[in-house]
Amino acid sequence: MNDVTNQNKIAISVQDVTHYYRVYNDDGTVAKAIGIEGVSLDIYKGSFVALVGHNGSGKSTLAKHLNGILLPAMGKVEVFGLDTADKKNIFEIRKQVGMVFQNPDNQMVASIVEEDVAFGPENLGIPQPQIVERVYTALEQVGMSDFAKRSPHKLSGGQKQRIAIAGALAIQPQVLVLDESTAMLDPQGRKEVLEVAHQLNKQGMTVVLITHFMEEVLDCDHVVVMSGGHVVSQGTPMEIFANSKLLEEVGLKAPRTVELAQKLKNAGFDVDSTTTDAKLLGGAVCQNLK
Repeated sequence: MNDVTNQNKIAISVQDVTHYYRVYNDDGTVAKAIGIEGVSLDIYKGSFVALVGHNGSGKSTLAKHLNGILLPAMGKVEVFGLDTADKKNIFEIRKQVGMVFQNPDNQMVASIVEEDVAFGPENLGIPQPQIVERVYTALEQVGMSDFAKRSPHKLSGGQKQRIAIAGALAIQPQVLVLDESTAMLDPQGRKEVLEVAHQLNKQGMTVVLITHFMEEVLDCDHVVVMSGGHVVSQGTPMEIFANSKLLEEVGLKAPRTVELAQKLKNAGFDVDSTTTDAKLLGGAVCQNLK
């Protein structure tokens, strides 16, 4: 988690944004379904922000507005001051905001890892010597340098997502958006991807994590809770976890360690209710039972 106390530069500003999807009624007429409505959010440079919510909450719709994949029906999104609705800005915005999606297999475009990572820079017209440098720098950043000559389709899910992240990093963005990038991975794969994301954040990268796994947001700077296309709460992880009623209403649960700490505290144990380390909780319980 990056220290953003003294940082005041906004990387992405979402200003009262509404987005509709077209849906078809049984009689063939077209109607509108709300994707997100009246959403406002500032993402600060160097921060690690989590967007959480149940399926259909609008978090992925919002994520796709962060680099102009989707455009607002109303409101405005600015990326480092550039309006996503202005077509002449899209190229620069896509360079500044890298996206990694849910299914790692859908993001593989080449049969060799290094060629896959090079795809983005090649499309930007980067000179070949710089592409080579970017590819190996990006692979090193995600801990996959030894796999440069391998076929991505023979890698594990977590390794594939790390390659996808390397592909985004090779464009040299300032913001990395992980849109449910751990949803299809096993626990080890999720751990690998999150470790990479936090390491990048420590190096100064702004990271936006979209997830419904609440344990993944423990070390984030800021958590945004979405439900029904709206932002219903924002705050630090512990501020969000403390509001168990809200979490229940939106179909989410605090991580097990947080729930356990709160239950122990309520039962009279001398335990910090914000403790999330299982070993510390176990030690505190043993100390209280002496």
